[in-house]
Amino acid sequence: MRLPRLTGSVLSGLHCFLIAADQMSFTRAAEMLCLTQSAVSHKIKNLEAALGVKLFIRQPRKLVLTDEGKRLKEVVAHNFGDIANELRDLKTLELSGELNVSVPPTFAQRWLMPRLKGFIDKYPALRFHLRTRNELVDFQTESFDCAIYFGDGKYNGLHVVRLMDECMVPVCSHEYALAHDLYGNPHKLVSCMLLHDAAPWARAGRNDEWQYWAQQNGVILPEAGCTFDRADLALQAAERGIGVAIGRASFIAEQIASGRLVTPFPLSVPSPQHYYLVCRKDMAASPRIKAFIDWLVENQ
Repeated sequence: MRLPRLTGSVLSGLHCFLIAADQMSFTRAAEMLCLTQSAVSHKIKNLEAALGVKLFIRQPRKLVLTDEGKRLKEVVAHNFGDIANELRDLKTLELSGELNVSVPPTFAQRWLMPRLKGFIDKYPALRFHLRTRNELVDFQTESFDCAIYFGDGKYNGLHVVRLMDECMVPVCSHEYALAHDLYGNPHKLVSCMLLHDAAPWARAGRNDEWQYWAQQNGVILPEAGCTFDRADLALQAAERGIGVAIGRASFIAEQIASGRLVTPFPLSVPSPQHYYLVCRKDMAASPRIKAFIDWLVENQ
């Protein structure tokens, strides 16, 4: 068996030969390779000519490997397997190491954590480190690779990718809605206890979410209220009948489905804030960050 130059046609012929030798059929090999049977036969003949040996004995209705064909099949199968493994390793090499991410607490708990297993399963060589905070990251002094912000998207000097939108709607327990006659009566909020996320986004005032919703719907709000430094705490207080909270759609789906929270009037408004992934501009092409962004977009 002479050694040919490993041209593209020879490599293509070796791949075709391996499939045909596994299937022992040019017809089935053609189906797997999306070729015609004559194209497969032609590739095998060219490979035999390049090697100077017969690889198959063509008998009526079946193929038989020659001794040379058996030897070549063993070598090619072994080496093609090594190539496939090496390509896999090269692909995952870029997605190994560590990914340090800062995320708002309620977004982490209500949206990210129920989905995170999918990302970790997809990139098992990547060590994912999650930290929660409402404050913005100082990428010059802190060791975060990227962060998710809920805000206006104006983050000077950073690479910014808009991820998803949000909408807001008042929520409370069913019992609280009945006790305060809220169903269909948004004007009766004036006699309710409002539950505020005191830090819905960076540099926000503690009443900003409620005030924005009220302005969009022409509703007068009461003075009485409780504030919390995390949206999930305000939502938990609403579940327990303390008052009415602003619920973001991405946070409340499970509670609404289970009946733990209700929307006494369907006056949802698009939030003026959105979710963004941000990172340093020199990290924008990082395969780890790009993989995380793609996964976030796929799982919206």
